[in-house]
Amino acid sequence: MTSVHKGFVDVPHGQVHFRYGGSGPVIVLLHDSPRSSVLHVSNLEWLGEHFTVIALDTPGYGVSSPLPAEQPVIPDFSAALAATLDALGIERCALYGFHTSSKIALQFAVDHPERAALTILDGLSLPAAAPGDDFLRRYLLPFEPAADGAHLAQQWTRILDFHRYFPWFERTAATRVPLTLPDDASLHEYATDVFMAGAHWTSAYGAALRYLAAPVIGSLRSRTVFMGREDDVLYGFLDSLPNPLPAGCRIERVPPDAGAWRMRLLQLLREADLPDTRWSPPPARWIGVTGGDHQRYVDLVHGQVRVRCRGVPGTGSTPALLINDVPGSSAGMDELARALSKDRATITPDLPGLGESTALPYPSLGTYVSALSETLEQLQLPAVDVVAHGLGTAFAIALAAHRPAQVRRLVLDAVPWIRSRDRGLAIRRYCPPIEPDRHGAYLQRIWHQLRDAEATWPWFDRRPSAARAQDPDLDPARLHAAFVGVMKQLPSYGDAARAALQAALRDILLGVKQPVVVVHDARDVRYGGTARVCKRLVDVRQVPRPGAAADRAELVRDFLS
Repeated sequence: MTSVHKGFVDVPHGQVHFRYGGSGPVIVLLHDSPRSSVLHVSNLEWLGEHFTVIALDTPGYGVSSPLPAEQPVIPDFSAALAATLDALGIERCALYGFHTSSKIALQFAVDHPERAALTILDGLSLPAAAPGDDFLRRYLLPFEPAADGAHLAQQWTRILDFHRYFPWFERTAATRVPLTLPDDASLHEYATDVFMAGAHWTSAYGAALRYLAAPVIGSLRSRTVFMGREDDVLYGFLDSLPNPLPAGCRIERVPPDAGAWRMRLLQLLREADLPDTRWSPPPARWIGVTGGDHQRYVDLVHGQVRVRCRGVPGTGSTPALLINDVPGSSAGMDELARALSKDRATITPDLPGLGESTALPYPSLGTYVSALSETLEQLQLPAVDVVAHGLGTAFAIALAAHRPAQVRRLVLDAVPWIRSRDRGLAIRRYCPPIEPDRHGAYLQRIWHQLRDAEATWPWFDRRPSAARAQDPDLDPARLHAAFVGVMKQLPSYGDAARAALQAALRDILLGVKQPVVVVHDARDVRYGGTARVCKRLVDVRQVPRPGAAADRAELVRDFLS
């Protein structure tokens, strides 16, 4: 089975995220909306035995930057696809589009016939007229996270109804579609894609709904296959295709069997005149053409780690490694990274097992430290300053103690001081197993674990003594980013937190010789161990925690300067 890797490529509108594997002629796979390239992981695994296969995240979906237009149209997505292939160094390839993305593939084949060696349009819808404004307004409801999590039930219900009715908002016997409701794991995968797209879920989806494909088909000048599976709800549109079709175009009707579909798809691709060129992903650069937040993967022994980079290494001050509280997302450190990157490079990784980073096979404090150290080596950063928050401080402390040459200074905010007698309870309860369920109740569990952490320490403690005195940060965007970071890898979402809670910090702190600033909030129970932490450090300064994020960023900048 072909190994699947992930990457980012710089394009004029930002970055495009993709998955790839295999070798040989290039096949590019597009997903339907509101999905991501994860839809094609199984196709990458088997097609990669015969071809180089690249599955793209459509702009605005998965981890790809959205297009700048407020309401992009299909020709915009076609142009973005051409720019993406340019950036990937692909002149000519086979292209497979599924459902809504088949319209992007169709427009690309019309716009760039010389680049489309074969275009397969699987499930192309051909309505007689574009939907009206009222239909689009009801279908494309905005995605708006709410601090209290009220949006979760709404989104989950919509996801269920996407699989039951068309249009989803007209719940009648006449609008019921003959689909088997996916199992809980598949529904979770679909939901994760919806939450990743967030406010942008309507962009390509809306463009596809507004786009009339039938008038465009006559302009095709390259080999195109209109494919439909008998169990596909869009199968009937094959009968609506123009007759005759342009030269080089044909219809493929496939039985309702995954094996038959795979066999026919493989035959079509083998028969195509595909350039037999050797492809490899472009080397990851530190900073992209867009500036600002630039994402890339670092290949480690155990897998890949996604890092967010800002600034330019080799100029200005020592680079800063930012480690976020866990569970959650590296996006939680974005405001601080933005402030620090004015005069230094910043690196914020998704810790293994969260977000886009591969989980560790044997997660422990030591293996996380090794992964962070290896990440710095791969990025050719001999030494960094480390700024960490919450449970992330355990990894910062251990990295400084065990890899002293790699760490110049430390800033520690909310070190988790757990008494030995309480450690077992914290490890068991802090990140309990979470499994998808039919009714989406598990989404509430994730959201409220993250939200409750703002109210009590630890989050599961109901006693008055656990109440935090700080004003809770219930910004919906921040909670949403952390929520998505957990959703992406439910089986491993608690690995980093358990490794941090198991750490014997009282001993590890004794090995930290670098200058350290420990941020303290005397009112907040989460900072209850500050005095014990400072007592074990050689070169330490305790500072009060500013209330405003901008002031906290300035405090860090002053210390690291």
